[in-house]
Amino acid sequence: MQSAPATSPLYSTDASVAPYPLLTAAEALFYACLENITAQRCHIQCKPRLYEVLHHETVAGFVKICHRHIDFMVYRKGDWLPMVAIEFEDDSESKTVRKPRDRQLVHDIFSTLGIPILQVHADEITKIDTLVHKLSHAWQERNENLEILPPPEGECPPTPPTTSLLAGSAPPPRQSPKAACSAIS
Repeated sequence: MQSAPATSPLYSTDASVAPYPLLTAAEALFYACLENITAQRCHIQCKPRLYEVLHHETVAGFVKICHRHIDFMVYRKGDWLPMVAIEFEDDSESKTVRKPRDRQLVHDIFSTLGIPILQVHADEITKIDTLVHKLSHAWQERNENLEILPPPEGECPPTPPTTSLLAGSAPPPRQSPKAACSAIS
C-alpha cells in the first residue's frame, strides 16, 4: 500500500512551483567580481535581511525592517562588523517593483548607522577601477564614521582593519585597540 504525498501549504504538485536561485545572473557575476576585488580580506553576504544587520527593540520597528534586505553587505574580516552596504541595480523585475519609500527607509537606516550604501549598476561590473574606487572610498568613510560614533556601552570601539580593502593601499595609522579603549575610559 502506497502512502499519499503529504499535503501542505508548502508542498504542491503544481509543476509551475519550483525553487529559484538566490542571485540573478548579473548579481552572481557582481558577487564574483566583489570576491576578486576584495581577495578574501573581508566577508561578503548576499541579501541579508535588515534585521540581521541591526537589532530593533520595538515591534513597530521590527515590522518595518523584517521583510527588507540589502543586496550585498561587506563586513570586516575579524569581527564581522558591517562596513559597506551595496544596492545592485540590474534590469530584473524584482528591482523595478521596489517602491521609492522602501529605498528611502533602507537609506535612512544605513545613514543613521554610519554605514555607507553604494549604488552599483550592472553596467559597472566591467569597470573594475570604478568599483575599486567606490569600495575604497566607502570603506574609508565607514572607518571615519567609526571614529565619530560612540561605542556601545561597556564595549571597546571597533578597531579599523590593519589591512586596506584593496591590495597595495597603505592603511592610515591607527591606535591599538588597548590605546583606543583606554582613551575613552
